[in-house]
Amino acid sequence: MKNFILNFLNDLKRNYKTLILAFLLSFTLWIVVSIQVFPTVEKEVNNVAVEAHLTDYMIRNNLQIVNDINQNVNIKIQGKRYDISRLDSQDFYASVDLSEVTSAGKYNVTLEVFAKTNEDYTLLEVEPKTLSLEIDKIITKEFPITGTAPDISLPEGFYADDVTTSPETISVTGSASMLEKIERIEAKSTFHGEIMESTQTNSEIIIYGSNGTKIVTDKLKLSTELVTVNIPIFKQKELPLTVTINYPASFDADSLKYEIRPEMITVAAPNNTIDNQSQLDIGTINLSDITPNGNTYLPIVLPDGYKNLSGNNSATITWKTENYGLLDYIVTSDDIEIKGVPDNYRVSLTTTALNVTVTGPSDLITGFAKGDITATVNLMGVTLRPGTQDVTASVQIKGTGQKCWVTGDYKVTIFAVQKEEGSY
Repeated sequence: MKNFILNFLNDLKRNYKTLILAFLLSFTLWIVVSIQVFPTVEKEVNNVAVEAHLTDYMIRNNLQIVNDINQNVNIKIQGKRYDISRLDSQDFYASVDLSEVTSAGKYNVTLEVFAKTNEDYTLLEVEPKTLSLEIDKIITKEFPITGTAPDISLPEGFYADDVTTSPETISVTGSASMLEKIERIEAKSTFHGEIMESTQTNSEIIIYGSNGTKIVTDKLKLSTELVTVNIPIFKQKELPLTVTINYPASFDADSLKYEIRPEMITVAAPNNTIDNQSQLDIGTINLSDITPNGNTYLPIVLPDGYKNLSGNNSATITWKTENYGLLDYIVTSDDIEIKGVPDNYRVSLTTTALNVTVTGPSDLITGFAKGDITATVNLMGVTLRPGTQDVTASVQIKGTGQKCWVTGDYKVTIFAVQKEEGSY
């Protein structure tokens, strides 16, 4: 072993110049290879995604970015080839600086680029350097819902009433500027086809802006996505109008002619009860309220739940009394009868003559004699008091088959005396 080491040292002394030269050549070759294989290079990286993280201030004050920031950034970096050659857009992200955002409005903010890896590089360029943002306040607003059912059809004899929705209103959350653009919200029934009874259906919610344009965006949040459309279906029928006239028993009802306008109306009912109706009685008229050449007006009132599709709110009854007239008669106290006097009262008639008006065909109203027209005072149910008071008198024409009648309401004056206890 000792001889081997001595021989190696002797050889090293004889060949040291060759070894130094070899070392220098190796070092030079290493430098050349390093420069060629691992140089400092520049690289462009395109389509770096932009991220925006709201500040605590923005979150507390409901401030949000409302414009589209799905924008990419292009960058240029520098570094060793072996460090940056494999870097691409997925290894970087661009962040917007929102520290200056304090209220709604438009901002031009700086873009900062960060790496997701630990590779050594130098950022040379960022394009674009800034980004335009629109900041708005996020609010919630309530809107009424309009229900529609455009794709239903109805068989003959059926009617669809106003469509309603459940719920009737909906809350929308989004930017204040976007909510200002909303004109109305529609719940469109998904039902297609013929319908014969009231139905509840699912719906498609449609938001409309000005000029009827649809607003389609995922930046508006609705309080519910489930709105029921209620479609009330009615059965309709055309019914002639009639009236009830209170005739005295002695009156010839067929002698008084009249016509009703409109003659009939179209009525819609929420059930089949209308099938059993052949006419619609709109009210009662007292014969004493009818005057020659006059009209009577009655409101058209329908049962609860029914609808008047014709739109006529009242009817006109025209009395065909062209040859009728009015004539005044005096009914004396001899022809005024008092009935129903309480046992504890004595009642006498203060009125000595009652002036009444008779209506009827002109050739008949002149033929009445004394005693043909009488009056009755019925005190049953009347609260009497001692002294003078006015009470209602019922005036009638004697005989049957009368074609004339007494017009108006009448009162007479009576005098009442309360009897002493034990005298009745």
